[in-house]
Amino acid sequence: MQRDYTFDCLSTTAREELEELSLRMIHRLVPEEYLSEIFTFDGEETESEDKLQEAQLDAMLRLNAIALSQLPALFQDSENAAQNTLRMQRLILWHFYAVSFHLERAISLQVHCNHVEAILKQSPENTLEWVTTLTDLLRQYSKIAQA
Repeated sequence: MQRDYTFDCLSTTAREELEELSLRMIHRLVPEEYLSEIFTFDGEETESEDKLQEAQLDAMLRLNAIALSQLPALFQDSENAAQNTLRMQRLILWHFYAVSFHLERAISLQVHCNHVEAILKQSPENTLEWVTTLTDLLRQYSKIAQA
């Protein structure tokens, strides 16, 4: 049986294993030239520590959005395309939560997984929609953490 990367799976899988799997998937989905472009910052973005951090956070958000938008094409010819896409969306969204933004410091994995399931009921279809969705998710998490 394949892992589904729902809460039960994520909570019982070693973090190192999840990191390795999610990083491999992202590197498979995002071409090297995109990575270079996303993580190349101009002088204005590096003027101060705050601006650099903002640019890095924006780059991480775009990286995850690109990876999520590429998943359907990766699995389009597979026997279980929808199921495989859904599983990998959950894994990459875990990466977004735990690795890219270290949100586990403020938001429980259960809360994150509940938000993910709500998002995946009507998944965004392109990178721009994913950027918007991920930005909204960060806003929601910020409100939850402040409450």
